[in-house]
Amino acid sequence: MGKGGLSLKVKVLVFDIFGDFAHFRKFFTTSSPLTFPFPPPPTVRGIIGAILGFGREEYLEKTKDLYIGIGILSPIKKIRMGRNLVFTKDKSENFDPTLISSRKAEGEPRTQVRAEFVKDPKYRIYVSGEEEFLNNLKEMVENHRTYYTVSLGLSELLADFSYVGIYQGYYQEESEKADSVIPVHVVDEINIERLQKIGKERIPTLMDVDRTVRKYEDVIFNMEGGAIYGKFKNLLKLENGEVIHLWRSQEFTPTQMYS
Repeated sequence: MGKGGLSLKVKVLVFDIFGDFAHFRKFFTTSSPLTFPFPPPPTVRGIIGAILGFGREEYLEKTKDLYIGIGILSPIKKIRMGRNLVFTKDKSENFDPTLISSRKAEGEPRTQVRAEFVKDPKYRIYVSGEEEFLNNLKEMVENHRTYYTVSLGLSELLADFSYVGIYQGYYQEESEKADSVIPVHVVDEINIERLQKIGKERIPTLMDVDRTVRKYEDVIFNMEGGAIYGKFKNLLKLENGEVIHLWRSQEFTPTQMYS
């Protein structure tokens, strides 16, 4: 294969997800929760699990063989709002709705927390995996069906979604743009001649089925939405022209991805 050539074909399902607000809590925040600008790969697995009906304790196991990519379609706008939390558990940690009205809870039954949200978020999700899994996901997304309600990080932040398509992708040694969030290790050079508002975050990318994070990675993305321009390595070029990076729930090399 020549420099910058294409090889190794893979199928990728693409859909968009959007809503009024999103909150993907950062791991290092406590009393005033901050949000990632986009859903990290483990969160996307949860979204897929909600669509297909995988429970909280099983979705990581059932999506462990998927490859996940995330694109940003709208500018990242963050705001802070008060979030009202209501105490509804008794001393034995059981749900007790009478705590709200009778004020039997220890301390105040209501607490307001200032939290950070992404306003008017819209993301593009890329999924690659086994044929049967992709077909099941395609049927649900294309027909706008879900098993569980889909949200953008918090249960009250409801999400909508739309099917885009299934495309063939090809492993590419070198690329001059990236349409998705990408890890910094694939970046050779950023094109400084183009006006680009580049953001950088450290996100969880690998999570065990017991929800223990195994790996964090530094990633970059276009804060205005859309592509980043420069020189990048080991990305996938889809037949619709998009160039993306995919994460798996375990370590792999680009050639292992297609074996």
